[in-house]
Formats: sequence, structure tokens, C-alpha cells
Amino acid sequence: MAIPHNLKKGAIIRLEGKPYIVIEYWEARTGQRRPTLHVKVRDVKAGRVLDKSIDEGSPVDLMDSQTRVLQYLYSDVSTCHFMDVRTYDQLEIPHSVVGDNAVFLLEETEYKVLFLDDQPVLVELPPVVVLEVADTPPMAGTGSGNTNKTARMSNGIEVQVPRFVKKGDRIRVSTETRQYQGKDNE
Repeated sequence: MAIPHNLKKGAIIRLEGKPYIVIEYWEARTGQRRPTLHVKVRDVKAGRVLDKSIDEGSPVDLMDSQTRVLQYLYSDVSTCHFMDVRTYDQLEIPHSVVGDNAVFLLEETEYKVLFLDDQPVLVELPPVVVLEVADTPPMAGTGSGNTNKTARMSNGIEVQVPRFVKKGDRIRVSTETRQYQGKDNE
């Protein structure tokens, strides 16, 4: 199977009726078998990364998608409110689209939002965000060893941090793993 000319990294394709984002792709050729197209994709709705094999008979449908830059305004019980930075239109995106990552949305910050058929399906977060430590126990014990303590961040999540981190410090936190990535250097 030849690689479709319009297939590229970041493209949105429909496989088995679901939308996926192409992470990478390659063609495998073996001995006397037909070549097979292998794609590494991320499920747009669930966020899971999967490896898929596509045979010659399987259709690869590219979906019409659009990425827009939206500024996060605020959240209420069921939706997150954004503003299009070009048109100043306000949009409501359900919490089901944002998911558990809504805690990382910072007011007046711009995010890329993926739209399929004029419906928002994915809010792209930066890999790391800077948060302020709201509460953490004071450093105790000896300074030896590589021990951590729990710190509650300004957005309510709890992160394991080194013992030297104190209340009011600004730290970098991974949005994917929710782990401490270091102190902010601002």
C-alpha cells in the first residue's frame, strides 16, 4: 500500500469511525506480503495513543479540521468559557471536552483548540505550567536523603515536591504526569 499523499504528522484521520491525530507513520514491506501502512495515532476524545495497521482495502479518511487560538476566560459548573482572539466571539466548551485538565487552565491565557465539524474536540495544553504553592508543611528533619513532601497548589491539585519548596514558591508542573519539574526562574 502506498502512503496517501495527504497523510502527514498532525493530520486528523477517521479510522473505524473515530477521529485520531497522526503522530507518526511508516510503510512496512516484508517478503512476499503486501506492504502495510502503520500509523501511531492519538484518540482525539480519549487521549490514548495506539498503533494501527492499515491494509490496502481499508480506507483512510482525512477529516476536515481547524485549529483556533482561544483565550480562556472562566469556568462554571458545566462549561469552560473561551474567547476567540481574532473575532472576540465567546465560546462555551463543555467540561467533557477539556476533561481533568481543566485545573491547568489559567485565566487570560491563550490555548490552541482543535475543531472538527465546527465542534471543539481538544484543548491543547502546554507540557508544563507554572503554579504557586498554596500550602505545604515546613521542612523538617535532617537535610540528608532525597525525600519529598506533598504540596497543595493554587489550583487545588497536590504534587510531590522536594523538601526545600515552601509556601508561595512558583514551581513548574507537568500537565501530563502532574509531577514536579523544577522551580520557576522568573
